[in-house]
Amino acid sequence: MEQKKIEKVGIWLDHSFAYFIGYADGKAELIETVDSPHESMKRVEGEGNDTTWYTTNPEHASNNEHKKHNITQNELKEYFKLLENKIHAYNDILLFGPGVAKEQLRNRIKENKAFAKKWFAVENSDKLTDNQLLAFVREFFDKHSI
Repeated sequence: MEQKKIEKVGIWLDHSFAYFIGYADGKAELIETVDSPHESMKRVEGEGNDTTWYTTNPEHASNNEHKKHNITQNELKEYFKLLENKIHAYNDILLFGPGVAKEQLRNRIKENKAFAKKWFAVENSDKLTDNQLLAFVREFFDKHSI
């Protein structure tokens, strides 16, 4: 039996991971989960509880905020690039979830000409159970028949 190609996908995402939920023939199914390389709380060897480095000279304590910000930004770029590569296979894409990750990904995709002919929607949602994820995607694409 030949499996139908999934062209519609709902992607629930935050900065930690993303769920790809495919939609075809009125049914939604979890395709895959993508973990992000981004860690929200990093602890570097030598750091104290307040994330400062301690030296023998207290005037030189530093939390290396600039360096950590750059590391975080690079991790998020890597994560979004990974998601972009997976999104290429779909024509109709729903990005949803809590926080700002969905808007950040959408803004990044807007700048990429390879996605110019694809249809995107962005919706807010809370953290959802597996069944709620499937229902959210199914109801969205049933309501917005393209």
